[in-house]
Amino acid sequence: MTFNPNLPADHSPLSSAEVRGQLNGLKALIDDLQSQLAPLVPVLTRSADGHWTLTYAGPAQDTWQVWVRSSGNPAWTMLGEMRNSAFPATDDNMAPGGVTWWQIKICGEDGDGNQSTPFSNIISFGPVPS
Repeated sequence: MTFNPNLPADHSPLSSAEVRGQLNGLKALIDDLQSQLAPLVPVLTRSADGHWTLTYAGPAQDTWQVWVRSSGNPAWTMLGEMRNSAFPATDDNMAPGGVTWWQIKICGEDGDGNQSTPFSNIISFGPVPS
């Protein structure tokens, strides 16, 4: 069943099949949207031996902002910038020193210090508080 914004009709008895169909229709729409947007979101990965790679299929991007939050500063803060040529990177390039936990994400930069892509996935290390 495709999603129908007119169902269920006002004041009609609920049918589990109809509601399930509506939810499945919404899920299909969300899945389709995610598959369309996925190539435009950078993906940061780290291998077991501490090598970082960046995958991005969106428009050409040369500079990336590195954002970190940690036990030393729990607010997201731009740590610096990296160029495509810096990948694959090592832990020394990515990790803040002297902290018990940290998280990292990146986004593209337009050359004037402005964010030009969505943020990547977040990678976490240590017991990150909720």
